[in-house]
Amino acid sequence: MKISNLPKATRSKSSDLLTIVQGNATKVISVNDFTNDITSNLSKLSKELQTIRTELFKQSLNKNNPVLSKNLKIPNPKSPKDATTKLYVDNQVLHTVKVDGTSKITAPLTYDNKFSFEAHDLVSKEYADALLDQTLKTVKGLTSNAYPKAAPGDMFISNVEYDVFAGDGPALQRGDILICLQDSEGGTHGSSSSQFAIVNTNVVLATEQAAGILKIASDKELEDYSSDASAVTPKKLKDVLLSNSIYNRKLVNVSAYTAVEFDKGILAIDNRRSASTITLPAVQSLLHPSLFKMTIKDEFGQADLRDITIKSSGSTIDGKRQIILSNKYQAVTLYNDGLNYYIENNTHAEDELTQVLSQAGKVATTTAGADNTLFEFNLDLSQFDVNEGFSFEVAGTTVGNSNNKTIKLVVGSTTTVTNATTAAPNNKPYTAKVTVLKGNQFSMAFGHITFDGVAPDIYIATNLSLDWDSRIDIGVVGNPATAANDITAISAILTPIK
Repeated sequence: MKISNLPKATRSKSSDLLTIVQGNATKVISVNDFTNDITSNLSKLSKELQTIRTELFKQSLNKNNPVLSKNLKIPNPKSPKDATTKLYVDNQVLHTVKVDGTSKITAPLTYDNKFSFEAHDLVSKEYADALLDQTLKTVKGLTSNAYPKAAPGDMFISNVEYDVFAGDGPALQRGDILICLQDSEGGTHGSSSSQFAIVNTNVVLATEQAAGILKIASDKELEDYSSDASAVTPKKLKDVLLSNSIYNRKLVNVSAYTAVEFDKGILAIDNRRSASTITLPAVQSLLHPSLFKMTIKDEFGQADLRDITIKSSGSTIDGKRQIILSNKYQAVTLYNDGLNYYIENNTHAEDELTQVLSQAGKVATTTAGADNTLFEFNLDLSQFDVNEGFSFEVAGTTVGNSNNKTIKLVVGSTTTVTNATTAAPNNKPYTAKVTVLKGNQFSMAFGHITFDGVAPDIYIATNLSLDWDSRIDIGVVGNPATAANDITAISAILTPIK
């Protein structure tokens, strides 16, 4: 009988029997026993489920609170979606580089292209070493007078000085450094100099005796030629030639000017207002006497009216204490021998008495009771040496009356010859002559005046006061006591004695 064909009950009692068909076997069990058995089995199943749930909770993750209570042990993954451990991941990322710059590289790097690096790329030791080989290295001492065997970057310092380095090279000073630029076997300057650079670290100023650096000469050094450790540029040379040479022109428009060494060149004298006196520096005071030459020029053509007197402090000029320019536009060029000055060139004849000078004509006095100059010469006394001098001779006549008449020969401001008689010369011709000589200790003048060729009056002055560095006037003076034209001069002759 099939179970489906069994009668169905709607209610039962605990004592009722239940028929259980299992396969071909049929069992009968009371309802009470059946329910007790089911209850017991469910209770046991519930406990087993609770145990399973507890274990599952311990061994699995809560999706809402995924926290492990102990370490998870899993094998290495085999497929891309397998879970894995921290150790496995750490080992895999051990040699990777983090972009935050904190990575420490503990293993060698390899490069697909060894030397193609950008500015911020990591580089290899080989690449860095190749660059370092070309940089400066520890300085070594130079052991001989030759270029050493070296590689790029090797440096050598010289502890001695060589006037000629490496056989045919430049001077090498103590402290100079050799830097190798290319692989070199060393040797002479000719064979190895292109493989080295020489750095002069012991730099000093160059002199004629020592090599070194040069500085540009200052204006002061060019003025006094005081330095042998400076150089002259073409412009500096041009400037000094223009401002401090025989072509340099300086205008002097004062009555007295003392020249200095820097004035060498041309002194252009403007004496339109007054005579000029130029005092040259003493030759012994010149720093460079052999370079001192001066031309003094009457640039405005006034020397015939106002003299230009040239003298030197402590030195002579052609043996004289002074010379005088008294001709229009005259110029004189002076040089020296280290002691005194000499005239190299004079554009006009020297103002010396080298031949007889004369004046002739009938010149009469014009004022009674006063000195009247009849003939007169202006003479430069500086041209005369010791035992030299001049003579001055005059001829004339007096008017025929009894008036007193005085005739004088005046040298400078001193009357040297005069008629001492009180008798009035009446219609008498006269001659008067004086000779003046320069002595070692004093000057001497002697002469006479003669009326009608008889009874000469002699006058001798043994201590004539003259400045032999100056110019003086020499003339004949007439003093008619009563009538203005009582005295007449006809001729005057000035003769040098040399």
